[in-house]
Amino acid sequence: MITIDISTIDELLQFLKALAARHKQGLWYRGEENSQLTLVPSIQRSEKRLEIERFITNDFYIRCRQIMKNPPEKHDYSGWVALMQHHGLPTRMLDWSRSPLTAVFFATETYQKAPDTDACVWVLAPNRLNEKEGFGNCIYPIDADTAQEMLLPAFKHLHHNPVLEDKILACYSTDSHLRLYSQQACFTVHNSLRRLEDICDDSMLYKIIIPKERKEYFIESLRVFGITEGSLYPDLDHICHELREVYEI
Repeated sequence: MITIDISTIDELLQFLKALAARHKQGLWYRGEENSQLTLVPSIQRSEKRLEIERFITNDFYIRCRQIMKNPPEKHDYSGWVALMQHHGLPTRMLDWSRSPLTAVFFATETYQKAPDTDACVWVLAPNRLNEKEGFGNCIYPIDADTAQEMLLPAFKHLHHNPVLEDKILACYSTDSHLRLYSQQACFTVHNSLRRLEDICDDSMLYKIIIPKERKEYFIESLRVFGITEGSLYPDLDHICHELREVYEI
């Protein structure tokens, strides 16, 4: 895995242009406010979470079916997991974006709360990941049969397809949700406890470090380009929060 420090938007652009010329195919980006965090999904960040995953998913399903007007279909496991992810529950998916600027925003938006922590942006070649994992050199939609089978064990006991065990799959989002569309969202589905850092070589995964003292510079630069809280979270609560900051009220 190649790691590089950047301090300016121009340095970011030059590095990403070189990667784009090397790969030809689209790259994905993930911003982390803490550069020390590893690339594992939130459900895998504690043994307790792993043990109660099916309890979380089924309890969420039961409650949502009672209050949502148009919930996902019963066996639309990707729809249910994406909904959980969207609302902050731990899942076996990692969020990515097709936009590097979106990833930089997520990496630096909390600079005031974490002033002493370097941020980072991970860059993934999803086609090469899928090829390495035995899925071919293509990107699946999240509602594809393969992705649905990989998410099934999150809901049901002893429903494991042995062919899909210990695999990680890169998928495009297909949900008709404005926030996912605005953020150019995509996912990796993790049926494995392996970390992406441990299975990806130098042609598949890159790490861009944003030094702590440069986080404010990046978030202010993004505002100039129109990458703001209101544009990435297009709902009234986030728009109002952004306006309070803009007008200092």
